[in-house]
Amino acid sequence: MRRECSQKLFIHDHNNRLRQHVTHLSTAPRSEDATDNVLRMTGPSDTSVLLDELVLAGNESLGNLDNVDFADFRNDSKLAKKMLAEIRRKVEKFHPEGHGKAYNEDVRRVFNARYAQGHGVQVQAHLDGSELSKLRKYLQREDSSPNVADAVRSINSSLISGQQDVEFLIGDAERALFAERGVKGERFDTVFSGLSPETLKKTRDFAGSWANSESGKFLSVAQGTNFNELRESMARSILSERGYQGAETLDLDTVLSLVRDIDVEGPTTSATIKVAVNAAIRQGETNYFELSRKGNEAILQELGLDSKRLATLRVSDKELKNAYPDLAPAEARAVRTRVLRDLLRVCPDGERTAALDSLNDADLIGAEKVLSKHFGRRIRHFGSDAVEYTEMGAMQRANLASGLSKLPEQVRNTAFGGAASRSAANLAKVIETQFGVNVHRKAGRAPNGNSSYSRYVQTPPVQTLTDLYNALASMSKDGKLPQNLGPSTTVAYMAGAPKSPSMTPVLLRQTADPVGPWDRPGSWVHREGKSGYFGECSQDEEGHDGIFLFDDATLGPNGDGQVGVSQGEGTLIHELSHAMQLGGTPGAPTSEREASDRLRTAEWASLSRWTEPDMKLADGAIDDYFYYYDPAVQVSVRSEVATSYGASDPAEDFAEFSPFFFKDPSTAMKLSPTKFLYLNGFTGGFYDESQLARIGEEAGLNAEALRTARIDMEAKVSRAPLEAAIA
Repeated sequence: MRRECSQKLFIHDHNNRLRQHVTHLSTAPRSEDATDNVLRMTGPSDTSVLLDELVLAGNESLGNLDNVDFADFRNDSKLAKKMLAEIRRKVEKFHPEGHGKAYNEDVRRVFNARYAQGHGVQVQAHLDGSELSKLRKYLQREDSSPNVADAVRSINSSLISGQQDVEFLIGDAERALFAERGVKGERFDTVFSGLSPETLKKTRDFAGSWANSESGKFLSVAQGTNFNELRESMARSILSERGYQGAETLDLDTVLSLVRDIDVEGPTTSATIKVAVNAAIRQGETNYFELSRKGNEAILQELGLDSKRLATLRVSDKELKNAYPDLAPAEARAVRTRVLRDLLRVCPDGERTAALDSLNDADLIGAEKVLSKHFGRRIRHFGSDAVEYTEMGAMQRANLASGLSKLPEQVRNTAFGGAASRSAANLAKVIETQFGVNVHRKAGRAPNGNSSYSRYVQTPPVQTLTDLYNALASMSKDGKLPQNLGPSTTVAYMAGAPKSPSMTPVLLRQTADPVGPWDRPGSWVHREGKSGYFGECSQDEEGHDGIFLFDDATLGPNGDGQVGVSQGEGTLIHELSHAMQLGGTPGAPTSEREASDRLRTAEWASLSRWTEPDMKLADGAIDDYFYYYDPAVQVSVRSEVATSYGASDPAEDFAEFSPFFFKDPSTAMKLSPTKFLYLNGFTGGFYDESQLARIGEEAGLNAEALRTARIDMEAKVSRAPLEAAIA
């Protein structure tokens, strides 16, 4: 994924109505020069006005902005061809010859106008073909729907004020996008105003990708006269902000690689790696691969692999070169250390002890193969011959063994005690009986009616159902799930699903990723699946929740999750938490459910202070438009957000915090006692007072600190409706 392969995608039904603030305006008069441009393109003067009318006709489709679909024309090549054919037929009325330079220029002008209008631009008659082409290409470069909507709002405002220069329109749009992230106008004029739109986009994208919803903080301190300089200054600032010391001694590739690695770690692994890397830098180490190795060796020590045992695993450069001839020994050593850390970290305590014992005669090169065989034996132990694993890689085996080891023995006996072909069906029935949720078992048919999903929907395999059982058990208290989860929730599985279509259009090449380098150990150590996503939550028109687990969730490590929790289980808790927080009461009127969404989002947003561009408290909607992952929505207290993905949106903040609340409560309490106490109340008192006291003590908080946190939480939540302007 970026992150598509590590993201957990949240799709909410009314979030399809993207943030769009577009000013309706009448056609501005053409200047004499602009008219001349039109005449030169259209040929005979008696056709220019008629062609202008054709160009402007697309403005009429903007009467209902709910119908403006940013993804449609961008990604649908068939629609683009259909529209081009229609435009050709209409332009032929002015050019019966149907070919030639003038004809082609007019076709391009109308096509560019339709594209801009399809994104909300109120095209004016004075815009000639070249100008409309510049606007189209500018909008096409964006891969964020909220950014497009905000740029269009600025462009329309400039047009209605009489501005006719396209370069100014684009520059003003960029100024607005930076301003919405908190970059003051004077700073934009001083640092950014002379840069090209491509450079500005890459700069915004870098800050947005690696600082998520606090990008404005780093854009406001960036220094440089080109993208490379701006990127470097922001990368070093991000590293320093995350607590890394001595970054000035590191080269840019190392800084960028560390920033990338931070992005895929959770609070516990991040803290350990940071301490180890800082210590190594103080001792003069500057090689990225050595820093990565030392950070992951520190995690391995926490997992029970002491320094003496680590020493016996180490191998020489020569041995590494023989085993991995295409890699430098330092890189091979760093990658092998990362793989070992991931394979062990997913194991619960007892299983990890057994896994460590299996490594007695192994070295770093052979450890993955040894553990793969060990996890195969454990899968066979827990699942008999009912669970197929022979085609699985080591990481997937580790995930499955971890999940199976946590199933109650009675559940394993019920699921795996009969015919192997019935194991998945038996486990699905146990889940439905015990927890009341629905398990979708109709391959080739999507439970939400989305025909584009149907071909990828499969009957959930044992691994998915094992993760689902463990997730539901983790979220249950006295056998009861939190509010909004149960009969109104359906869980399905998809494999091989296509990645979400990019905002990149069919007529423009995507620019190169500005981040780099990517040949470094990190989240890309393990192979990716086919879907590119881990999970999804959506609601139908009645508010019933649909949860999808994607195939990638069965394959990946859990660096941003909890020790002993597979990626699949963590993803399902994440998605179930979306269902718990959003969607409202099933069957209630849409307006009532949307009001509930806004209130709950605002309450949560108040705790780490998520704000919209006008500095109102974030509530998931601006006016009547519901947004998701709007880069202009910023968070003030990033240190209280569990993961980088949680820092992408208030809803993701809630869903990423929840697995720590249920599976690693002391870490969640350390992150934010106010969030912990809010979520505890939200779940109906998942932890009682004695448990809260114990968890607080583990997190270093005494009774008075907890009482103060509760008062603070209640005060923020009570003010939230007013501060979000929904009271």
